[in-house]
Amino acid sequence: PVLGTADVSTLGMLSLALLCLGIAVLTLAAPRRPRLAQVCFLALAAFMMTNKVWSPQFVLWLLPFAVLARPNWKALALWQVAEVWYFFAIWLYLLSQAPADRPDLGIGDDTYFTAVWGRIITIAIMMAFVVRDILRPQSDLVRQGDVDDQIGGVFDQAPDRFTLRPA
Repeated sequence: PVLGTADVSTLGMLSLALLCLGIAVLTLAAPRRPRLAQVCFLALAAFMMTNKVWSPQFVLWLLPFAVLARPNWKALALWQVAEVWYFFAIWLYLLSQAPADRPDLGIGDDTYFTAVWGRIITIAIMMAFVVRDILRPQSDLVRQGDVDDQIGGVFDQAPDRFTLRPA
């Protein structure tokens, strides 16, 4: 079945709402309050993955939060390889769609959608690592040495007011 524009918009909004609800529950139920960069990364990644438009430059919004939320070069490098692949794939795909008399230019649907899925999967992997670090703060590189949240501003070392954790 083919979805109409309104259906895609509704599906995107519902998906984003569910992901944001999940992020809120994760934040309140975590064994230790998550760092601000982790929550921002998850929220922005959720928005990007559920939005109808996912331009190549959107990575520039997410990159600073990714570096602060998960400062591990291996995961970041894997994600960036997928982003660079997607960057070239989208333009080559658009090139293949433009000239009706030159179908040999650019790349085909299969290659393009493989790049799209590579981008989605690597973002999901990054999100999974951040969720793991939230659920297991001892695996968070930034939290080693009993550090709370250096970029948390007034929330750094502040007591939790409301949580879903058992007392």
